[in-house]
Amino acid sequence: MAVVIDDILRENTAHYQRIKSILVARLLTNERGSLISKQIKGKTYNYLRKTHNGKRYDIYLGSERALLAQRVKKTIEQSKSDLVELRRAKAALIKLRAKNIDHEDFTGRIKELFQLMDDEGLWDEGLQLVGSWCFKLYQNYFGVEYYPERTVDVDFAIKVPYRGTPAKIGEKLREMGFQEDRNRQDGSIAYLAGDISIEFLKHRQGNAKSEGDTYIRELDIAPQPVPYLKILLDHPRTYRFRDLGKITVPSMPAFLAHKLAVSSKRRDPAKKEKDLRQALAVARAVLQDPELVEEFRTVVSGLHKSQQKMISKLAQSSDKVVPGSSRVFAEVLC
Repeated sequence: MAVVIDDILRENTAHYQRIKSILVARLLTNERGSLISKQIKGKTYNYLRKTHNGKRYDIYLGSERALLAQRVKKTIEQSKSDLVELRRAKAALIKLRAKNIDHEDFTGRIKELFQLMDDEGLWDEGLQLVGSWCFKLYQNYFGVEYYPERTVDVDFAIKVPYRGTPAKIGEKLREMGFQEDRNRQDGSIAYLAGDISIEFLKHRQGNAKSEGDTYIRELDIAPQPVPYLKILLDHPRTYRFRDLGKITVPSMPAFLAHKLAVSSKRRDPAKKEKDLRQALAVARAVLQDPELVEEFRTVVSGLHKSQQKMISKLAQSSDKVVPGSSRVFAEVLC
């Protein structure tokens, strides 16, 4: 009888986990906010009202009968319903004593993005998945300890000048329903769909003003110039991940060195802490493999002396931000 009960519990848990995964995927990609109407010269026009960083924005959708307005209205209603169902699914999983309830699986839309980059051959042309989604791969496939990471931003690093076959990625993203969001300060373009944000990054040689036009005609994208990205781009690793396919990411030692370098320049305490916690999690995994430790030290020794000193200084003082981290960083550095 105990075996039968265990089987039932496992089936029920799997059922609610599948439901949760589907709901999370929809909530990530569907529009959020509220639909409002305005009367202008006797005609009704619809707007999507959103709040971001305490500011309210009204995005024009068209007339009451416009297809865009009808679609947004439908997705908002779907999101409200999905939130209710998600709470029920999580409540059921809590009763079933399921583990890692908040550890979400990869969403369908994210998988589509990775497949698009593979189809266009960009993993072989210097493109890398970096940032928080790269960290998720480390967690799910390379044994990096779990650290709650809720961002849905997807960051891709690209080598420039681009030498590969032209592939109109910007156009294809628009065809997938992503909208362009241009940064007026540096000319870079992000792509937004619901709560998902896609950004392309490139290594910044000097200061931001010296970069000039960042647009890559062959790819129809405009990457954001960021410092220290060369650390990642110089150490690519391509894998075929189960359920995700082929993806290129930076090596874990390069990711660790980059996080330490970036964190040393952070002014935002929350971002600095996030960088150091990710670095700590990866450092612990690196320490389990002597070859990875050796690679990390090689990566750091290849940096400019000032950067080496910067990383060493940060590692010594990191306990002020993340208690207990300096010992781990010292072990992987020495």
